[in-house]
Amino acid sequence: MKISKKKAYELWEAAFGSEEYAEDFDGGLMYKHAYGDPNYYEYRDGQKIYCGWNIHHILPRACGGSNTRENLICTNIITNELAADKISYWIDSHLYQVKKIKGAHEYEIVRVV
Repeated sequence: MKISKKKAYELWEAAFGSEEYAEDFDGGLMYKHAYGDPNYYEYRDGQKIYCGWNIHHILPRACGGSNTRENLICTNIITNELAADKISYWIDSHLYQVKKIKGAHEYEIVRVV
C-alpha cells in the first residue's frame, strides 16, 4: 500500500511520540526521518544497520485486512519485506503469527517462538 508521508508520520507519532528512533516488533531499528528509504543506514558498534521503515498491515490485505489505523504499524523495511503478506512467518529465529484479539475486531502480531 502506498501511504502518504503525512499519514506515515501520524502513525509514527501515535506509536512513538516525538522519538527520533524506535524499534519495530522484531527489534528492527527505525529512524523517524527515513520513512520509505531502503538505503538509509547507520553504523552502531561497527555494524551497518538499516533504519528505513514502512507501514505494515498486521492482517495482510491479501487475507482480508483493512487500511484502518488499528491494522497498520511501523516496521523496519527489512522486517516488512520478510513478513510480506503472510500471517505466519519466521524472522531470524523467531516465529510470528497474526492472531485475532479476543473480544475485538482487531488483530495482533504474536511471537510464538
